Amino acid sequence: MNWLTKVLVAAGVAVSLFTASAARAQSDLIISSYEPTVELYKALNPAFEKWYKGKTGKDIDAKTDHGPSGKQSRDIASGKETDIAALSVDFDIDNIAKAGLLDKEWRKRAPNGAVPYYSAVVFMVRKGNPKGIKDWADLAREDVVGLAPDPKTGGGARWIYLSAWAHALRTNKDKSAEEQEKAALEFVGRVYDKAVLDPAMRGSTTRFIQQKTGDVLFGWENEILNVINTPAVKGQFELVVPSDSITIEVPISYVDKVTEKRGTTEAAKLFIDFLYSDEGQAIVAQFYNRPSSQAIAEKNKDRFAPLNLFKFSDHFTNWPEVMKKHFLDGGTLDQIRKK
Repeated sequence: MNWLTKVLVAAGVAVSLFTASAARAQSDLIISSYEPTVELYKALNPAFEKWYKGKTGKDIDAKTDHGPSGKQSRDIASGKETDIAALSVDFDIDNIAKAGLLDKEWRKRAPNGAVPYYSAVVFMVRKGNPKGIKDWADLAREDVVGLAPDPKTGGGARWIYLSAWAHALRTNKDKSAEEQEKAALEFVGRVYDKAVLDPAMRGSTTRFIQQKTGDVLFGWENEILNVINTPAVKGQFELVVPSDSITIEVPISYVDKVTEKRGTTEAAKLFIDFLYSDEGQAIVAQFYNRPSSQAIAEKNKDRFAPLNLFKFSDHFTNWPEVMKKHFLDGGTLDQIRKK
């Protein structure tokens, strides 16, 4: 029974998550991940334990704690013992590196720039799509109320905001750079000014389904597909694929100083190897994440709708500059909210 089914069966009862302290008390390998990966790691961890036993002849107990990516990053940088950081934004792993806890060249230590899988931004509407929502422009309509996680509080939500921003840039590509930026601010302002925002995607999803708030939920593809295919609500919601989306790159790294101290470097490296293996990639795809392995992606192509994906680097320089421009105090998000 996944988290959504539990919410629907027992409304108002919070989904139980592993706490960091519990993970530390009983784990041989500690993984800290971003919030929506609970079900994914419930499948990955036991599969890894079996794979690890076959490869090394040793037993291992892998445990994962979950929370907002930025908070996980800050906690690890401040001393939380975690062997592996599997977060939603590479900026958060960079901040752990800046604290001196892992190699600044961590992207070179795993295939594909240490991005084992991807996601994208898509929309979910109620059965029959009553408002006829087809693309990004519809999110800005006066008669449409959207739901999404708050970009001020979470890394995953920032990918969604940036996808909307980049869509506006692409729509106005024939204009000057200054005019493109102005158009993007105006468009994203119309989308987010009236959107109902929650601290995390899970809250937005619960509000959309249980409280029947709003007309469209816009968020990560893997989360929305998991909801649409949940037996308890199957047939009640539909997927809307926009004309384009940013490629959400989900990074991973072991935390050198912690693994050296705990003697878990080998196990941490092997966990990452497993994640890139055919078995690991198949599990990733099972939960509607787009695998980095082309072979596994091809085998699972029917699980994903065709989508015009663009890269972060196509429209943005780096995360520190993006944070300053859009999400820190005085950024575009604050400017939108002050209007």
